[in-house]
Amino acid sequence: MCRLELTGLEKTYGNKKHTKRAVQSLTAGFDHGVYGLLGENGAGKTTLMRMIVGILKPTQGQITCDGIPIGQLGGAYRNLLGYLPQEFGYYKEFSAVRFLNYIAALKAIEPHTAKERIAHLLETVGLSEDAGRKLKTYSGGMLRRIGIAQALLNDPEILILDEPTAGLDPRERVRFRNIISALGKDRIVILSTHIVSDVEYIADQIMIMKQGQLIRSGTPAQILEPVAGCVWNCIVPAQTADGLEAAYAVSNLRNYNGDDHREQVELRIVSGEKPHPDAAAVEPVLEDAYLYYIEKAIEEDSNETVQDRTI
Repeated sequence: MCRLELTGLEKTYGNKKHTKRAVQSLTAGFDHGVYGLLGENGAGKTTLMRMIVGILKPTQGQITCDGIPIGQLGGAYRNLLGYLPQEFGYYKEFSAVRFLNYIAALKAIEPHTAKERIAHLLETVGLSEDAGRKLKTYSGGMLRRIGIAQALLNDPEILILDEPTAGLDPRERVRFRNIISALGKDRIVILSTHIVSDVEYIADQIMIMKQGQLIRSGTPAQILEPVAGCVWNCIVPAQTADGLEAAYAVSNLRNYNGDDHREQVELRIVSGEKPHPDAAAVEPVLEDAYLYYIEKAIEEDSNETVQDRTI
């Protein structure tokens, strides 16, 4: 079992006048298990993953596998990797079996080994009965499952999945999460997403990114602990709800008519203070925690900006 280490990782684009720091001073370690990398679009998740698989070189910092920089490992490191990018390329006229055989040849997998491996993986992702169909006839969910199969052909110790459930319907999302959960038992699985429910029940570790920075990481329990007592539920008139939405971070909202037939709004609010006299504290979930840390980071950035202007 290998260990992956990221130390002081940075990726900068542009020139001296116009510089964008896509990843900033990021340090993290990975053993076996599922790591859920959460962040809004543009947070730097894809850039980070491309550096981990060696497609991009860091501007600063280094990535090591078992203490050795991945650039020194070369092909030995690539043999440890499986990668499903956000934009998964495939040949539409190929059948699933032909496509996987093609990828196996590119990875220099022996034909006999490839045949057995492909049969096993098609069963794992639930596509054995559709193996002879052309990929152009596959649904989005089926294509993502073929993407997982191609990433697993070399039985990698490190599996990188970039927004793997993008565009999938709820049933396919559940199927996909179940597959990923099983894969994390004996390998490193890093799954990036901006959809909290994709990792809520399967991730052993949660990592939250914002503007290229890792702002929080830990087990789900460790992520949730500081948020206890900061999530509230209240039912208020519609006009009151507008003011609460403007003043607080709202993780959920539901409109309905009350017993008096007046429009009521049920709000789930993330706040360190009680937002309304009728609000009741409720147990936080990962979506609440994600919103809590993002809002906290925004507030800290705002305070720093004010201080800079004052100075």
